[in-house]
Amino acid sequence: MSAPVEEPRAVVDIRAVPQPARFLDLQRDFYRGDADYVPPITSGEAWQLDPRRNPFFAHAEAGLFAAFAGGRCVGRVSACRDRLHDDFHGDRIGFFGHFEADSAATARALVDHAAAWCRQRGAEALRGPVDLSTNYRCGLLVDGDPGPPVVMMPHNPRHYADWLEACGLRKAKDLLALHVTDASLDLRRVDRVADHLRRKTSASMRPLDLRRFDAECVVLWDLYHRIWERNWGFVPMSREEFLAQARDLKRVAHPALMHIAEIAGAPVGFVVALPDVNVGARACGGRLWPFGWLRFLRAMRQAKLIRVITLGVVPEWRRLGIEMLLMHKVIRSGLDVGFRACEASWILEDNRDMLGPLETLGHRPYRRYRIYEKALR
Repeated sequence: MSAPVEEPRAVVDIRAVPQPARFLDLQRDFYRGDADYVPPITSGEAWQLDPRRNPFFAHAEAGLFAAFAGGRCVGRVSACRDRLHDDFHGDRIGFFGHFEADSAATARALVDHAAAWCRQRGAEALRGPVDLSTNYRCGLLVDGDPGPPVVMMPHNPRHYADWLEACGLRKAKDLLALHVTDASLDLRRVDRVADHLRRKTSASMRPLDLRRFDAECVVLWDLYHRIWERNWGFVPMSREEFLAQARDLKRVAHPALMHIAEIAGAPVGFVVALPDVNVGARACGGRLWPFGWLRFLRAMRQAKLIRVITLGVVPEWRRLGIEMLLMHKVIRSGLDVGFRACEASWILEDNRDMLGPLETLGHRPYRRYRIYEKALR
């Protein structure tokens, strides 16, 4: 029997790309002709990759790399080591993200490069695609409905999964996105369920007070760690990092879509949803200057989809229906101001405490994203 023929390694030149904006814009050429692609709003995302601007880098180090062949870019990848992750989990994980490639051979070269970079910095396993940490964009789209991604969610060709698996990466965890529209939502039933739960619990809902935004964010930061600290892949955020992300999101936030649950005046849970900013990003091609802002704002007036990015209740008050009340509040408030569809994402595939209430409220799983891992020892 003849030996299997291996695909030749890519002959590429992998170089560091220290300019975050340039690194982000490299993605565009990989999606020419893809009707579902949403270009990055480079001026709005570049700060996340800049060690001078993102407090994340007070406890982490990252490298941005691009592969070149024949004078053109054929792939890119980021690599990251986060001390806060290691301290919290007691392991040594390196992350790769921002992954793009034009071939399986280029994919292998990029994954090998990210693995070597992480191994040199003490990592014992490689996990991804994760852009810096799970507090940022993560996962590879592997299954689900067609269409453009919702704000802050990934989009990629389906064959990327085959290429990553050929690099020795295996599934670590799947993340789900759920979807509901006003047409598929049984609103009368949902209202009845919410009325029943309100009679059973003493929890009350209040909107986030944007006039006291920083003080409200401190409340959310405390809740965030109490709610998700037991979740797979959870990474703590410093107060400075949390506030930096919150202030960034505030620019596109809608006051009707953010609520805190309280019991006897004490916060026990919260929900934050955002209008689908990708609608505006597609309209302006990701370029806000000099006149892209006008196209962005015009398109956002027509945006009808929201994405629930965080929804949770502290452990001691779970399974009492507060999660459903928060979701009902954001759905009802969203309908009142003109939104007509909702994506809840992402949710761990085995998190039945969250998937169950969402499905009860009419949401259906419609996209699946995967995080891979391999040992580096």
